[in-house]
Amino acid sequence: MELDAYLFFATVVEAGSFMGAARKLGIDRSNVSRRIRKLERDAQAQLLRRTTRRMSLTDIGEAFYAQCTVIRAEVERAAELLDTLGSVVRGPLHVSCPPAVGRLYLTALFAEFCTRFPEVTLSVTFKGGMVDLMESNIDVALRVTNEPGEHCVARALGPIEWRLCASPGYLAARGRPQTPEDLTSHTCLGVRHRVALELAHAQTGQLHRTALQSHIESADYGFLGEMAAAGHGIALLPSYVAAEGRQRGTLVTVLDDYRLTGSPGATLYAITLPTRYTPPPLRAFVEFLKKRFDTGLPWETRTSAG
Repeated sequence: MELDAYLFFATVVEAGSFMGAARKLGIDRSNVSRRIRKLERDAQAQLLRRTTRRMSLTDIGEAFYAQCTVIRAEVERAAELLDTLGSVVRGPLHVSCPPAVGRLYLTALFAEFCTRFPEVTLSVTFKGGMVDLMESNIDVALRVTNEPGEHCVARALGPIEWRLCASPGYLAARGRPQTPEDLTSHTCLGVRHRVALELAHAQTGQLHRTALQSHIESADYGFLGEMAAAGHGIALLPSYVAAEGRQRGTLVTVLDDYRLTGSPGATLYAITLPTRYTPPPLRAFVEFLKKRFDTGLPWETRTSAG
């Protein structure tokens, strides 16, 4: 049985419920239930009695939990010993980040980090949306979101603004929308077939609600930005995508007098699992990113420099 199984079972028992364990571990409740069933199959014994309202340990589960706490204590002591003795930042580090911001702006930061810490083995996964850090074996997820999660450690790196953008050629051919309602007569690009928007006028505060029917649909904002720059329609884009096109002159913003009342994600976070021990590569990486973002957002810095 792998070491993770002992630590996982101890966490579930101490959380008091599958839902509580899911929140603590930063994974789905169904994932907790599936892993417990596998653990019981491997042990060929029932470890937990569970109903819709509560769970309790069986006799075998009680004995197994006691052993799990002993193993966890030994693991924590070993980790603390390594932390005390080893000050060199080395070892593997697995990072997840959205494809567009990763390829456009973070690649240079990743390269700088690797140069500064050559003994770190960096693995980068480009993936948007929610990522199960434990199941995917990810040390830190860079995520654009409004709610990073209650049971995780989230460090804000920088704000994300969202703007409606199109190419100068598209607007010359189709005209520039003057109100949010005008968007319904335009070709739009989005992450879903239908995207509902609520925008407020910057001066009057008047709310406008409209829905965009996507002519081209993709979850990759970098791709949507490229299609908008190629003249295929109007797209709602995060600032790190819009800045690239605006700098090149292939994108311009529309409806500048309006702002979204709610966005797909207002902040870029560095998200990790809660733990008493933070490996040196992870600690160094998060601190490195935080310092770089504190001096300015990469997409704004490059735009102003250009």
